[in-house]
Amino acid sequence: MEKLKSSRIRRRTFLALGAGAAVAGVAGWRYVGRETPDLALSIGKTPPDENSSVEINPGRLKEFEDLHIRHMSELGRLPWFEKDDSGQFRLRGDAGIGPIVDPHSHVGWAFGFGGSVDMTRRGRVDYMYDFERDQDVLFKQEHPSNEEAAAMSHQTLTQFVKTPARNRTLTVANVAGEMDRMNYAKLFLLPLAIPRQTRHVSDTFGAAKIDRRIEAFGAVYPKPWGPKIVAELERQVVEHHIKAIKYHPVFQLLAPDDPDMMKLFEWCQARDMLVYAHTGYTGKEPRVMREKSEPVRFAVPLEAFPKLRIVFAHTGVRRLDQALEVARRFEDQVWLEISGQAVPAISYILQRYDTEKVMFGSDWPFYPLSVAVARSLVATEPCPDLRERLFAENAKRLFGL
Repeated sequence: MEKLKSSRIRRRTFLALGAGAAVAGVAGWRYVGRETPDLALSIGKTPPDENSSVEINPGRLKEFEDLHIRHMSELGRLPWFEKDDSGQFRLRGDAGIGPIVDPHSHVGWAFGFGGSVDMTRRGRVDYMYDFERDQDVLFKQEHPSNEEAAAMSHQTLTQFVKTPARNRTLTVANVAGEMDRMNYAKLFLLPLAIPRQTRHVSDTFGAAKIDRRIEAFGAVYPKPWGPKIVAELERQVVEHHIKAIKYHPVFQLLAPDDPDMMKLFEWCQARDMLVYAHTGYTGKEPRVMREKSEPVRFAVPLEAFPKLRIVFAHTGVRRLDQALEVARRFEDQVWLEISGQAVPAISYILQRYDTEKVMFGSDWPFYPLSVAVARSLVATEPCPDLRERLFAENAKRLFGL
């Protein structure tokens, strides 16, 4: 009997690791050893909102573009930043924004045999994207590079055996230090649920308990849909008081119109639970993953469930116009979040969508908080009256803070 029980445990472990490795393999096969051209940003086809009162002064933005900030270490040339006693950037006391609410961040993940991350550890952060290599930090989005994509893919493929050193730097203690320097009031952690692997979800809930300013969204892998999934969702509501469900069509390999995702959306509508959805893609992903995240596919659940509320995280990444098109069709149901977008795209979004429904987001640790804050400050310099809404008030209203 004991041998049979042990065999079943090993089999379950094998299946769990195998399912996760399959996802990792699909994610990684294209990255490793391949040069993939950057996907052009889809921008310029959406007309401005007729009711928008946002006026963007191109000349004012040009002043910041002419600063030619090519490295994160040059952010001190902007009027809102200064260095603290440790030599790290912080928002100046007279920067005129804050406290900030950031609904989009993550902590280090561990799967399989890799050890969980010590979330109390402090030290240098090894960000997913390198903002010290030569680039236009503010006005162009050039990430992930081929090198960054290859590195992330390699880590994804190996972390089922050993947690990468980088992931061990992506801790609550480290992001909390950046929150202190950037005048943050609130930050939400987004977990990732993949088949047979819910560890990042539980690790994220545990991490959120370390700092009172931090909360975690919920997450499930909804395939196959059934009573166990519903019970897990209800448990997260009761035990963790979640304010949203994180959904990532690329890494979960589930399109918005998948039958089991539709069941999850139906549950969210009945529960009046917000869906926080990754939308669009960078172009470095394999086609099978990109197809899952086309913004137009979100129209199916939005139309089927007229009371469903969805946040379009990243506003489509490089599928910006496509995300805006769907959002404007369902404006009563959709909020936009601008993490990962550079200054021109943020300005573009603010002129084309209800500014009461556009939110700041950092996507830490892909981006340092300072870079995300700097881009949004520059984009709103011609319309500073929008800053309070963008950086805090819209999110506070949406999440009931």
